[in-house]
Parts: sequence; structure tokens; C-alpha cells
Amino acid sequence: MNSSKLLKSLALSSIILGAGAQLTQAAEIGEGLQEALNSEGKSTVIITFKDKMNRNKLAKKSSKAEIQRTLMASYEASIREFRSQKMSKRSDVKVLDHNWVANSVVLEASHSSLQEILKHPEIEHATLDYEIQFEEPVEQYKGETLNTKWTYGLQKMGVDDVYHRWGYTGKGVKVGVLDTGIDPNHPDLKGKIIAWKDFAGNAATGKDAHGHGTHCAGTIAGGDSSGTRIGVAPDAKLYIGRIFGDSGATSKSKILKGMKWMADPDGNPDTNDQPDLVSNSWGGPALPYLLERSTWKVVKTWRSLGIVPVFAAGNSGSNEGTMSTPGGYPHSFAVGATDSDDKIAYFSSRGPIKWSFKTYIKPDISAPGVQVYSAKPGGSYQYMSGTSMATPHVAGLIAILLEAKPNLSVSQIESLLMSTSLDLGESGKDNSFGQGRADLVKAVERLSGKSTQDTKESIFEAVYEK
Repeated sequence: MNSSKLLKSLALSSIILGAGAQLTQAAEIGEGLQEALNSEGKSTVIITFKDKMNRNKLAKKSSKAEIQRTLMASYEASIREFRSQKMSKRSDVKVLDHNWVANSVVLEASHSSLQEILKHPEIEHATLDYEIQFEEPVEQYKGETLNTKWTYGLQKMGVDDVYHRWGYTGKGVKVGVLDTGIDPNHPDLKGKIIAWKDFAGNAATGKDAHGHGTHCAGTIAGGDSSGTRIGVAPDAKLYIGRIFGDSGATSKSKILKGMKWMADPDGNPDTNDQPDLVSNSWGGPALPYLLERSTWKVVKTWRSLGIVPVFAAGNSGSNEGTMSTPGGYPHSFAVGATDSDDKIAYFSSRGPIKWSFKTYIKPDISAPGVQVYSAKPGGSYQYMSGTSMATPHVAGLIAILLEAKPNLSVSQIESLLMSTSLDLGESGKDNSFGQGRADLVKAVERLSGKSTQDTKESIFEAVYEK
């Protein structure tokens, strides 16, 4: 998980609506940027445009390629007017990144030019590109070799039972991971990476100076080189985006760039090479709705492209209303953490969370996240605790379900996992466990016809796709 050095000031700031202190801009901006504009100098900003199309109609498109081209055309229409202002030709304005996935642009510009840019009526929101620091797991320590064939987390969710009964291992499924990187030579992960990109540095091949990313990847797709199976889906293939650097630092724009890459790794809309899901064991405190717009739109884009957005709930529990974001978005699939006794972890963030005057129950589901044994860079193993550890468990489960039935939609997957989970808290979905602790056996039984219930579209279709 992570937090920003500027998040405190942003979270406490009001949203500047309409006319600013010295501007008559149409855009809505955070106070941090407003303060900067009142001074000399330059800043790096993320500008999010209003959508030029109705996202609700994307589901009617005939292919992922058509969806992607529609989103790219919307962005081009948005940026065209910016270009017509000739702002991009000013010597004090530099475009650092175009992001069709978020319908946003990253600029470095003088404050005088930004004052003019922000008058544009098609700009929805603008914010400073703030620094984000990686937050360490709740606990982390070296792990000795286990004398069991499966980790407790895999056994709790029935991964061992499903393997013995059906033989599912996640074969043919592509899983994205945005984190601190990966040790590509770890014996449990070697040969499983099919795409790598370093947004926090310039490493040409996989690396992980921290260990968090390797641990999470191990829970998703690790093997049993040590004699203990650590991964839910050992035959799944990995797309690894390194968004946190050696020191644990990153920025909002780097995260957005990594999320964009996941939507189209090779940059060609016709190849449909995006992963089937992305596991995100990171997040930050919830900010006002408008301050979340760029990342909010990325998650919506992922869903439109059939990518399941799996996010950690956060480690700020046990009080109510402590959900992190993007996990707290209504259209993200958020994962809380349980222990070996199926109790909710004290640190697991709780809902509810409000967006646009509506209240949502969060997280959506829970999974083992306390003292999880998985891979460590250098070929060894370690224990970590956090909702960061619960999230890859669920990502691995999704890989198994997609192997069993590849044509499942994002909402069907979420509905299937939730409706077959073990209800451990208040009856129904609650703000601690979500719908319950994930149960792979029941989910696969439902798919194989062993259950009397059918897999149907869930409320995610009615609520989360809007």
C-alpha cells in the first residue's frame, strides 16, 4: 500500500469550483495546484478531460479493438482543442504523457501558461503530479521452509481440492501485476513473465529491490520449488509493471502510465494483448470525488476492455470508513484480509465509502492476508501480512475461473466469487468481510454444474458499469 506526501493537504483541501482566487477557469482544481498558480515557477500537472462519448454504450461495441479505438478517439478529440490553443507550442509547456485510458494529459508548464490552459471548458479536473511513498506491509519477516504441501491460504480457499478434482492451474490466463517489480529468476517464478515494463526506472529486465512485488506474484503464480505450493495459479502468465522504485517512491503520473500500459502493452489496438485481470496491492486514502477522476476513469476503461480490476482494501482498519482507493471505487473489486482462523484482520480497512452522495459497502470480498508465506527476491521465502497479501490470492482465483470458463465477463467473475464466498460476518455483504471469504471449490462447482444456482450478472452490471 502507499500514501502521498501531498495527500494530507489534498485530502483537507476544498475543491475550487468555477472561478478561482485569481482565475476564471472552467476546470476544477485542487488547492495544492491553486496555491502553486498564485506563485512564479512551473509545475507538473495531470489534466483530465471531460469524456467525449457515453461510456455506457461501450459494451455494445463488437470487439475490444473497437472499444479501444473509441476511447482513443475520445481522447484525441479532447486534446485537439488543447492543441488548437497552441499551448503545446509554447516554450514553457511540455507534454510528458498522453493517456487515452484516463482521458488525461501530463504537462510540465509555467504557472502563467497553466492559468490560460485551465480556462478551457473541456477540462474536467487538474491536479499536481504528487509524489507517493510506498507503505510497508503490516509485518514482514523471513520464512523457513514449510513442512506442508500447500500454504494455509490456498488450503483455506480450497485451491488444493480444486487441483486434485479438476486439475486447474490457471493455464492460458494472463495476469497483470502493478507493484515493486519481480525477481524473474526466483525458482517459483522463472519463465512465467511474458511482459515487463519499468515505470519507476529503466530496467530492461525484471527486478525487485523491495520484495513486495515478488511476494505478491508468488501468491498468484508461484510453484512448489521449496516443496510447498505458494501460488494459486502456477501456470498463469504474468505481465509485470514496476511502478515503485528502489526507494519505494513513485508519482501519480507513473502509476497512471503503468495502468495505461496494462490496457494495451504493445500499443496496437488490434492485438488484444492486455491481461485478463490486474492485481493491485497498493492504494491511498480516499480523496474528494473529483480528485480521483483520472484513476477512476482508468478503472472504468479496464472493465470496458474485460480486465478485472482487483485492488487491496487498505491497511487502515479497524475503524469504519477507512477504505483506501482505488479499491474503494464502486467499480473496483476490493479485497479485505482474513487470518488462518477466518477472522477479519485488525488492520483490514473497512467501509462504507461515499461517492457522489451514494454510500457503498466495501470491501467486496476477503481472502487470507495474515502471515502469508510466499517468494522473496534471491530465491528464498518470507512472510508478509496486509490486504496486499489477500489481493493476489483473489487474483489467482480469478485465473483459475477463467481457465475453467474463459468467456466469463468481469461482472460474472465478481458475482461468482461473491455469491459462493463463505459468509463470516453479518448476514450478507458487510463492511468488514465484504460478501465473505473467497471459496474456490464452491465457485468451480457452480461453473461445473454441481451447484443448483446459475452464474448470473450481478449488481456490478447495474451499478459498477455506469
